Amino acid sequence: MSRHDPSRADVILGDIRRFGVTAARVVARGRKRFFDPDDDDQRRIAKSVVIDLSTAADRLPASFREAHPDVDWQGIRATRKLIARDYAGTDDEVLWRAISVEFPRILAQLGL
Repeated sequence: MSRHDPSRADVILGDIRRFGVTAARVVARGRKRFFDPDDDDQRRIAKSVVIDLSTAADRLPASFREAHPDVDWQGIRATRKLIARDYAGTDDEVLWRAISVEFPRILAQLGL
C-alpha cells in the first residue's frame, strides 16, 4: 500500500476506530478504577491509546487531515508529546479527559 493509496486512509481509520473501542472500555470501567493509586493498568492502557491515536493521525494523508479541519490534529500531537516525554509526570486528569471526552469527540468528527 503506497503512501498516497486512497485505501490507506480507510485502513488507518479502522485502526483509530479500534483504539476508540479500547478507550471506551477503559472509560466504561469507571473513573474510580482509572484513578486507583494501587493499580495503574487503566492509565497505562489510556496512555498507549493516546500515543497510538497520534501515530495513526500522523500517518493519515495530509489531504485527509486538511479535509477534516474540525479535528484538532495539533492537539492530538501535543497530547502525545506530553505523555510520551513526561510519562511519570502525566496529569491523570488530562489523560482521563483525553480518553473520556476528546477521543469520542474525534471519533464523531471522523464519522467513526
